[in-house]
Amino acid sequence: MRKSSPPAVLLLKRTFYLRTMAILTFSLIVSQCQSQFQPPQVEITDQDTTGYPFLRQDENDIVNRDYLEPLFQKLYRQRTEGGQRITIVHIGDSHILGNFLTHEVRARLQNAFGDAGRGLIFPYKLAGTNGPKDYLVESDVRWSGSNCQRDLDEATPYGISGFLLETPQPEGQLTFRLRDTSTSETRLFTKMTIFHRRDDDAFDFLVHDEVTKQDAVLFLQDEFFKAYYFDRPVAQASLVYKRRDKQSKGTLAIDGVMLENERSGVVYHSIGVNGGKFSDFARARFFARELADVNPDLIILSFGTNEAQGKQSVRSLYQQIDGLVSQLRQYAPNAYFLFTTPADSYLKGRGFNPYMNQISEVISQFARDKNYAVWDLFQLSGGEKSAQHWKSSGLMSSDSVHYSKLGYAVQGKLFYQSLIRAYNDFVHNHVD
Repeated sequence: MRKSSPPAVLLLKRTFYLRTMAILTFSLIVSQCQSQFQPPQVEITDQDTTGYPFLRQDENDIVNRDYLEPLFQKLYRQRTEGGQRITIVHIGDSHILGNFLTHEVRARLQNAFGDAGRGLIFPYKLAGTNGPKDYLVESDVRWSGSNCQRDLDEATPYGISGFLLETPQPEGQLTFRLRDTSTSETRLFTKMTIFHRRDDDAFDFLVHDEVTKQDAVLFLQDEFFKAYYFDRPVAQASLVYKRRDKQSKGTLAIDGVMLENERSGVVYHSIGVNGGKFSDFARARFFARELADVNPDLIILSFGTNEAQGKQSVRSLYQQIDGLVSQLRQYAPNAYFLFTTPADSYLKGRGFNPYMNQISEVISQFARDKNYAVWDLFQLSGGEKSAQHWKSSGLMSSDSVHYSKLGYAVQGKLFYQSLIRAYNDFVHNHVD
């Protein structure tokens, strides 16, 4: 005889179902109101453009854009009808970690198609590294951190952010605030997902907002995450944890945190690691598995700068790209892929890099072979030796490998333009 669920479990399931239906209904109504008077195509304004003469603006295009038509169709439905959630994951190295480039793209896409939340964040400062400036993280205990680039093992214990934050302290808290430190802009959210691999439920969690005096409700969980909902929007939330057995020596490990609201629109996750390469994320055992939990529609892969800091076997790099993509396809089979090539930079910060062209071509060749989409920033930004133009224009940092905040903003605007031009062409050619 089949066992019936306990009353408490049935109540939880029923409550979750009712809340989900209410959220979907409200989101649909709000989205329809937001999109009712929007034209299908998106206007590219002067604020979205840039005019440096060394840029090959006529080459600012996504190659094999037809491959992305299902994504554009979903964006079109959101733009004209509402009710769609589009999840984009942008993965890369330090160029992505800083969030300057991705901030430009995220803000513009969410303005055009709706804002469904900030997405994945990580306590980088507590891990001893740099990170985005549009949120703050505080804690009352000491943490240590590491990432998948530093660990050279064949298989490394990293998850969705490529980082791992750990503490041996038996109890404490982490507080996340969505406040941009440069603009003081505050954003609200209602859902907080903690990526945390359960260890026999060694810790009790409470997600709380001190300002609104709310305790979030745990609604979904599995081996890799716990998702909590607030009844009312909040601008901050604290993860309060306590080890059940204070005598044990176990540590609490956090892979990342995701902040969302309950509206339709775009969630644009940015994931970056300093010095990161395709192979580093392929070696991270839990990365692809946890990434699947965000249900990505589009995965953007932006590597190549670090692979080009020395002579690299073409065959080896091709295999490394294939290794990462194969893992992502295994766990996220419905996602579409868009590759970007790196803009030119100096070799170890000292002069012309003879490897950039070859690395960029391998990335483009892989995308062509697999019928994926590709955005060739290397050629668009001027090709070989174009780094000197970026540097003389104030678009590169002093190390001549990274770019200035303005330089990343230029790249973000260019990428956004390419996406919207491809989307607008889709609307023009396929929609009555």
